[in-house]
Amino acid sequence: MKREQLKTILLILLVSSSMFLTLAIWNHQPEFEMSGIDQNLVDPEIETGYRLTRSDLLKPIYMVYHDQSTEEKTGLASKSAESRLFDRVSDYYLYNFTSFNLDETWWEEHNDRLEIVFSTDLPSETIYDLFAVDQSTVIPSGEYNRIEIIFDHEGRHLIFRNDLENRVIGASLQNYPEEIDRIKTIFSSEDLIRFEVYQSSRGTNMYLPDYLDPNVLLFSYRDLPIDPFKNFLFTTPSIVRSSRTPTGDTIFIDGTRELTHKSNYISFTNQTNQQRISDENLTRYELFGQVHDFVNVHNGYTFEPPFSYFISKLEMTPQTNQVEFSLSYNGIPIFSDSQLATISVAWHNQIVYQYRHPLITLIEQRGIGREMTNLISANEVIQILNGESYQRTAIYDVTVGYRVREQLGGQGQVFELIPTWYVKGINGWSPLVIPPEGIGGDNNAMGPN
Repeated sequence: MKREQLKTILLILLVSSSMFLTLAIWNHQPEFEMSGIDQNLVDPEIETGYRLTRSDLLKPIYMVYHDQSTEEKTGLASKSAESRLFDRVSDYYLYNFTSFNLDETWWEEHNDRLEIVFSTDLPSETIYDLFAVDQSTVIPSGEYNRIEIIFDHEGRHLIFRNDLENRVIGASLQNYPEEIDRIKTIFSSEDLIRFEVYQSSRGTNMYLPDYLDPNVLLFSYRDLPIDPFKNFLFTTPSIVRSSRTPTGDTIFIDGTRELTHKSNYISFTNQTNQQRISDENLTRYELFGQVHDFVNVHNGYTFEPPFSYFISKLEMTPQTNQVEFSLSYNGIPIFSDSQLATISVAWHNQIVYQYRHPLITLIEQRGIGREMTNLISANEVIQILNGESYQRTAIYDVTVGYRVREQLGGQGQVFELIPTWYVKGINGWSPLVIPPEGIGGDNNAMGPN
């Protein structure tokens, strides 16, 4: 081969190699390590939080055993025993649902029963969540805040009713005789408390326990991080800016959404979702389900057993849709007037409008306070409800719960659970107001018990 031909071949090879390497360089996408953390990729879940089922949240606030032979109204002294009984009731298989008007004469003839009372009105679809019911079974539409299990009756075994309507939902119970015997055995073998009966503004009975534990319980707590809330509630967390208020709070904002970080809780508002414009077809059950899913996505139920959450408010008004979940301790509700024991969600256009969540979790009991609370008796409560203070006030229910308060003058990092009488009215649960001069005194100025 001539030298000129060899040079030509080598030149062609060099030019081809150069073009190939150039093309490879153009198409190459190098992988660089990020120098910082992309805030939009941070896991928004709360590590110490829980996901709960709907049945976990559908818990009663008390149960009443009606005995026609003695005309007594009794309950289980142990809240843990009451909880175990309700777990058993929740395993019932129900069928043969029907809707009918409750005849008062028939009702009075069947006074042997177990009455289960809830904090708020619940849509009838929650019966699917509470009990073993075939999904093909049709449950009549309606609402209930009480479940009545009737004893020794060959017709309807359970009745679901609320305080506002005479229309109720009835159902039959599989293995009915055995389950009724089980309830009777429990109430004949466990320690009991008695209830005083008082009629509500709606004409239904309210039950006030005659035994109350006045001990104030002490608990330590754990702080919750705010970052999961920021990463969950803001569409683009990396553009969020913060500022301090004169009161020491921190406000995070992205231009349309605002998250306020107070000492023990967060409060969020989505200003672009202020007006309700498309909730006409949303049912109360769908509202419950959507808000529940919203909280579950970020493990938003934050508690340590034996604390837990239950649904305490489910409300649809022309102004807003509101769902609240309240904390309980050993089955005793915490209707606190602070922001430490309630998860609250305002829901517009099927997404969140406002959201409030505690930033502490009560974790370990430190013992019992040195002083007991001054808790008045059930009969004294009835005297107050009959007095001038509540003459023009709607009263739907009364019970004993806890309120939360940071311990005053203590070592710090301790919260108190204080037994307190609560009254349910138009705006939900609030502490019983006691006249400052005692029962039957001047009612012009009042304070909570």
